[in-house]
Amino acid sequence: MKEQFDLLVQYLRGIWLQRQWIAISLWVICPLGWIAVTLMPNQYSSEARVYADTESILQPLLRGIAVDTDPSQELALMSKTLLSRPNLEKIARFTDGETEIEDSVVMREVIAQRVAKLKKNLSFKSAGEENLFTINYSGSDPYYTQKVVQAAIDVFIENTVGQKRQDTDKANKFLIGQLKEYESRLIEAEVQLADFKRFNTGYMPGSEQNYYRRLQTLKDELEDTRLTILETDIQLATARKQLSDETALAVQQMANISTEYDIRLGTLETRLDELLFRFTDRHPDVVETRRQIADLKQLQQGSQQRASTATAYSNAVLQDIKLNISQLENQLASLKVREANQVEKHNLLAEKLEQLPQVEAQLTSLMRNYDITKSKYEDLLSRREAALISKSVDASSDEITFRVIEPPLIPEAPSGPLRPLLLTAVLVFALGTGGGIAFVASQISPVVVSSVQLYRHTNLPVFGSVSLTEGSGLLAKEKRKFWYFSFICVVLVAFYIGFLAINSTPAVHSSIIQKIEYL
Repeated sequence: MKEQFDLLVQYLRGIWLQRQWIAISLWVICPLGWIAVTLMPNQYSSEARVYADTESILQPLLRGIAVDTDPSQELALMSKTLLSRPNLEKIARFTDGETEIEDSVVMREVIAQRVAKLKKNLSFKSAGEENLFTINYSGSDPYYTQKVVQAAIDVFIENTVGQKRQDTDKANKFLIGQLKEYESRLIEAEVQLADFKRFNTGYMPGSEQNYYRRLQTLKDELEDTRLTILETDIQLATARKQLSDETALAVQQMANISTEYDIRLGTLETRLDELLFRFTDRHPDVVETRRQIADLKQLQQGSQQRASTATAYSNAVLQDIKLNISQLENQLASLKVREANQVEKHNLLAEKLEQLPQVEAQLTSLMRNYDITKSKYEDLLSRREAALISKSVDASSDEITFRVIEPPLIPEAPSGPLRPLLLTAVLVFALGTGGGIAFVASQISPVVVSSVQLYRHTNLPVFGSVSLTEGSGLLAKEKRKFWYFSFICVVLVAFYIGFLAINSTPAVHSSIIQKIEYL
């Protein structure tokens, strides 16, 4: 530790021996720096505080009726985008009416320069409390500074309120377009559904059970009809058999009936036998006898039929049987027609039952499409009504109310630069620069200033040191150097105090600057 301290003392003594570099550095850097600081233009700062009230009495009343928005989020977004380039260009145009000529290249360059300056010197930040903002701008012109802050307030309020209304208009246009589209789709779905129901009247949901009941009823009726047909067939067969029996009996009875032709027929048949015994079949007598026999048999049969018909019509039982057969035949024909009709209806119902699931699937698809379209349409309709209410609310009152708590004022005194601090910084910089040069010079041309240093360089024992005497004149020379250096430093400090006094008094500084500008 002692060695380090000795080394530090050695360096300080070397710098002290080269102190002329410190004086030169101080007198070169300080005057130039102090003059530059003094000639720096004044900076004026204008500040405003704006409070945004996002609590509205209409919000709880319109909750669920109008579009629910979060004014705090909108406010936060606008506060983040205030310093964007479009807004800065708008502020630049508000603060200077000459920049309205947008087609001029010069004007665009002027706007670009002012935008760059605004981006550098304009600040917008939260004041610590919720929805309380501070807008600050620093510039060389106090009037322009106040105009910039006021323009920033106007742009901030205009963007926040205007963006809300612009978003509402866009939402209304979008909703109206969507409503028209969904209205046409809903009408188309209704027409399709109505046409489908009209073309498939008997296939609608709920008719399936009716179809099954009707089909079962038809099956039962068909079975009854077929059973009746079977019974009728049996009855008809029985009646026909009875008729056949009665007819056979009547024929037998008719065969037993004698006529006036029986004796003659017997005589002719006997003669025929005799003729055939003597002649051939082609003999004229044989042929003539056979002809007579045939004629008599026809006459005999006619006589028997007339007798049988009279007997049959006189038989009431036979008439009843025939009437019964006729009725049974008519009934059987009617039953077969009924059976065919029932079979046709049964097949038609069975076919419809096979088609019913497909029809129900198509109907379900149409209903689903219709319900979705109707739900979307009603939802869009309610949203449009909510948007219209929100638009009316925006037109009558604002969700965000701005209050300028501290309006921007024209600054009377400059806020910067901090010249006393800069003057001191120049002095410290010059002192450091001179000290650095003196240290480098002491290392380039080292001088032994102590016995310890001499021992380190020579490695020889040092028994003592010889001090300066008055007679040598070296001591007086060193004193003169010391007093010269002290005088230079005192004069420099006096200049520092003078510059400090000038730059600490705005009135004096402004007066001096005006005189310099006049010269």
